[in-house]
Parts: sequence; structure tokens; C-alpha cells
Amino acid sequence: MIKFFHRGFLIAAMFFVGITYTGAYFSDSVSSSGNTFTAGTSSHSDIVLNEIYANPPGTVEDLPMPGGEWIELYNKGAWSIDVSGWYLYDALNAHDLQITTSNVGGGSTVIPTHGYLAVYRNGDPDFSLNNGSETVRLLDGILGVGTLIDSFNYSSTIEDKTWSRIPNGTGAWSDNYTPTPGGPNA
Repeated sequence: MIKFFHRGFLIAAMFFVGITYTGAYFSDSVSSSGNTFTAGTSSHSDIVLNEIYANPPGTVEDLPMPGGEWIELYNKGAWSIDVSGWYLYDALNAHDLQITTSNVGGGSTVIPTHGYLAVYRNGDPDFSLNNGSETVRLLDGILGVGTLIDSFNYSSTIEDKTWSRIPNGTGAWSDNYTPTPGGPNA
């Protein structure tokens, strides 16, 4: 038994010394220089609100997805980002919509680089987008703990049209666009 611990300790020590001696360390990087690996930086600020569908035809705002209201996020960064556990809020602090695999298009909360993610209201009774004036906020955690990542205020909506950023993720907001959940705004 003692020999087993000695061997295990020796192997672990050699591994540690090998890493220390070479100067190599591990991170989430894909670029390298010599024996070190430098991390590419992804930032929560790379995720932005990109399209808002607040006024579906008729009175179907709270239908299960893919119907009803939705908000599209866009990743303008160079790395995929998982937004699971992030929150959308309307103008009222008590009206939240947590982003989970059950309310996103495609079933994954990971947004690839230059990718899109449609987050559906999906029948949530608290969160609601007004057809008149509204504020939409994206936070990387629950209000009071999370950081405000992006927000947008609109004054009115047109039935079956969206507020959209053109070009995607960086442009000015405009209304009266054809809905494109999970895809480029046109």
C-alpha cells in the first residue's frame, strides 16, 4: 500500500514539475506562442440583443414556441458563449424570463461566434413585451446579482414585424422588418 502511494505521489510530482519546468499552463485558448498557451478573450459584452418580436398577429403573444413573442440574441465575438442562466427583463423588475434549453430555438443555450439564438416567451406568464412602449434588458444573472449586458427601448410595434439591428449586432435599431428568428436580419 505504501509503494502505491509513493508511486502515485512520484507520478503527480513529476507531472507538476514538468509543467512548472516547461512554463506551460492550460487555459481555454487555441492560439499558442512557444510553450505557453494564451487565452482568447470572450466577453459577455459580445452578446447583444439583435431582434425583438413583440407583436405577433392576433392575440398569440404567449403561445408555446415557436409561436408568440421572442427575442433574438447575437454573438458578435470570436468565441462561443453559453447564456444558460442569463435573464431577459421587460420594463418591470418582477417580469423576468430565464434563458434555458426549454425556451430557445434549437435546444442549446450556446451561441457560436457570429451566431444567433432565439429566446421564446414560451407561455411564461410573467414576462411580456408591450406592443406600445417597452424596455428589454439582458442580464448575465438574476437582477441584483447579474450585470446588465444590453438593453433597448422601443416606443411602438407593428403587427407581425420586428425591431432589428442592421447590420446584425452592431447596427442601429429599426422597426418594420420581417421576422428572422435564429438567422440574419434582412
